[in-house]
Amino acid sequence: MFDLVEKTAFEASYPAGNARLSFAGETPLLTRPRLVSLANALPSELVEFNAGDLPISVSPDNVPDAGMSAAETIEKIGSANSWMVLRNIERDPAYADVMEKVLDTVRDIVKHKTGPMHRCEAFVFISSPGAVTPFHFDEEHNILIQIEGRKEFTIYSQHDRELASQEDLEAFHCGAHRNLSVSEEKLARGKATTMEPGDAIYVPPLAPHWVRVLGDAPSLSLSITWRSDASQRACYLHQINRDLREKGAAPSFPGRNPVADQLKIWRASGKRRLGKLFGTQPA
Repeated sequence: MFDLVEKTAFEASYPAGNARLSFAGETPLLTRPRLVSLANALPSELVEFNAGDLPISVSPDNVPDAGMSAAETIEKIGSANSWMVLRNIERDPAYADVMEKVLDTVRDIVKHKTGPMHRCEAFVFISSPGAVTPFHFDEEHNILIQIEGRKEFTIYSQHDRELASQEDLEAFHCGAHRNLSVSEEKLARGKATTMEPGDAIYVPPLAPHWVRVLGDAPSLSLSITWRSDASQRACYLHQINRDLREKGAAPSFPGRNPVADQLKIWRASGKRRLGKLFGTQPA
């Protein structure tokens, strides 16, 4: 099972900055034959396929189908020119145990700084040599552990509004795709990290990033994510701001005006309660 080698970097960076980490250990649950069984057992909506030869900046509308089943992709990943994600593997009790053991290595730090972990989830990424995961962001706190192969992980500041505007964030939290368009000039702002087996990286919520597999071997990595009280509050505020913007307002960014943020939440929560009481959603 996986143990965090040293906590100092995580403790110094969490929750706002990224950090390089290192994990020791292994598990037979992350061998390819076992992952084929897992992929076949998961509901189809929890298995995502993508072509491997994607540009770094790509619209989700321009991502072609990979064209193979989950089992075929895993078995032929060395030559399949694709990458795939097995989502919510914690639905399987054995993988839930792996997730909890990883989270236990940082749980005390997380609890001290941001309170309890919410909506803990686990994902496996399986990628062909040279495969690119395009420029995107995610809403969760994330620890990504490299299991097999090598990859280059390039990360950007979650505070750079030229990379992800307030409107981008509002749309994302209301259901828009995670991929972002970005220019070559702005791509140069990122910090690239080469990840070998056992290496890991902590990625803060909404920090844009993209990934490329290095070398001639496929890549296998494990992602463990969670939400905090603060990240869930920010998500809710982005949703509220999207609604306000559609009505002609120019809402402030979450966190810049705590009093206004709280008033927005009270108003939106009150509207929801009234909507449930009367079976309508008040304007």
